[in-house]
This record gives sequence, C-alpha cells and structure tokens, in this order.
Amino acid sequence: MRFKNYGLSLLKDYAILIALVLAIIVLAVVEPAFLTFRNLRNLLDQNAGIGIIASGMTYVIIGRGFDLSVSATFAVSGIAAALVSNASAPTVGLMSGVVIGTLIGLANGILIARLQLNSFLITLASSIVIRGCGIAMSGGYLINVTENSYSTLGRGTVYGITYPSIAFILFVLISMLVLHRTQYGRYIFAVGGNEEAALLSGIRTKTIKGSTFAITGFAAALAGILLSSKVSTGIPNSGSGIELQAIAAVVLGGTSIGGGAGAIWRTVVGVFLLAIINNAFNIMNLEPYLREIVTGTIIILAVIANTLTGRK
Repeated sequence: MRFKNYGLSLLKDYAILIALVLAIIVLAVVEPAFLTFRNLRNLLDQNAGIGIIASGMTYVIIGRGFDLSVSATFAVSGIAAALVSNASAPTVGLMSGVVIGTLIGLANGILIARLQLNSFLITLASSIVIRGCGIAMSGGYLINVTENSYSTLGRGTVYGITYPSIAFILFVLISMLVLHRTQYGRYIFAVGGNEEAALLSGIRTKTIKGSTFAITGFAAALAGILLSSKVSTGIPNSGSGIELQAIAAVVLGGTSIGGGAGAIWRTVVGVFLLAIINNAFNIMNLEPYLREIVTGTIIILAVIANTLTGRK
C-alpha cells in the first residue's frame, strides 16, 4: 500500500516531465530530424526569450501575483536599447534597456505591494501605459541600429550555442539557486503560501512581494534586448501575447496559481512542452487552429489538475 501511494505521488510530481519525454519520443519517431543537434539548438534559441520571461514570472506567481505588463516591458526595453545605442554605444544601449525594464517592474511592485492593489488589474493597466510610451518613443516606427556590434549579443555563439540560449540557461540556474537555496527564496514561498502568517513571523512581506515584480521586469527586459539585438531593431509591437504564453508555461509546469508552491524546472518543462507541441504541428503541417485547440485544452487540464491538487 505504501509503495502504491509512493508511486502515485511520484507520478503526480513528475507527470509534466513524463509528458515532455513522451512528446519527444513521439516526435522523434514521426520526424527523425527532430533530435539532430541543429534542430535542438534552434528549439532552444527560439524559446530562450519566453523561457526567461516564464522563469521570471514563476517568482511572481509563487508569491501569489500576476504580471501582465511583461509584453509591454519586453517591447519598450528593446526600443530603449536601440534608441540609446544609436545615440551613444551598443553596450550602453543594451544596459539601458535592462535598467528601464527592471525599473518598470519595480514600479509595479511598489504599487501592488505597498498600496495593496490587485496585481492583475495594475499590471494590465500599466501594460497599456508602457506600450503607449513605447509607441511614443519610436513614433510607431522600427528603430534600426546600424552598428554591427549591437547584434553580437543576439547572434553570437559559443561552441554552436547562441548567446540567448546561454542567457536562458544561466537565468534558469541562478533562479533555481535563489528560489530553493536561499532565505530570500524561502520568504517568497512563505508570502505566497500565507502572507499574513509570513508577516507575523517577521518577514517583510511587502518588500518580498514587490521585489518579485522587479525580477519579472528584469527578465522581460533581458528577453527584449536579446530579440532587439538579434534583429538589430527596436520593434514597437513586439512581444504581443507573450505574457499569456509565459503564464501558460508556468501553470502547465505545475506551479500553483494560488501561490506558495512551484519550481523553476517545472516552468522550463512547461515552456518546452508547449514549444514541442508547436513544433509538431509545424512538422505535420496541420492547421494552426488545431494547434490552438490542443494547446488550450492542455492548459485547461493543467489548471484543473492544479486546482484539485491545491484543494487536497
């Protein structure tokens, strides 16, 4: 009986990983070229941006919040990086983009944590403001960067692995260390699990919760400058809908939407499961609406499973 319960617990804890492995096996059988180094490298590179944002979003959701402003932050950071690069130097421009995105996240965090405002509504409203600022900054036009060194960050490689992929891997490893091996990480779980109890135990809950939005802002900005560098352009409408993709990956990975539970590795698995589903539909040349139906259904099932597990 004990062995049976252990088996069920193991299946529940690692169901998302098992689903990813099965998806890889099926796709490898259908299309042998899927497991080639070139294809896997491209898969990692293409999903580096969403992976970085989803990893940052994990902090916020574990802390019992949502950030719908990441898509606008993503765009504005890329625009700012391109504009400053044209006015000064690529290094300064790229750093400026990251700083601006982090400050946007920090501003959201202050409003939400200090004033006890609803994170969903505040970040939804701020995304509209930020997107409008991006259009004002660019005039609604693409901002091209002619300096060749600007594209190094987005296009450079090390042993065939692109810089965006390396940035994604490093961000994931650091996030895993922070969330699961530091006191700060434990505080985020405590605040998300029970904010009142965390406050009574001496944790500065407002500071902890607000800081998670700064991390998400940093993640969105990093992803934004990576894309801007790759195409040597600041794009006003870039990142549209990326916040929903990030939240879907986090939820699909099994991080509790009620806060207090989750893991970065789960989010990464969620990112790649969605990526492989998308890849599979492209390989099989199926209609895009079928992909949307399947992806949406999988996310709904994940939310249902997540909610039922949380109730238990």
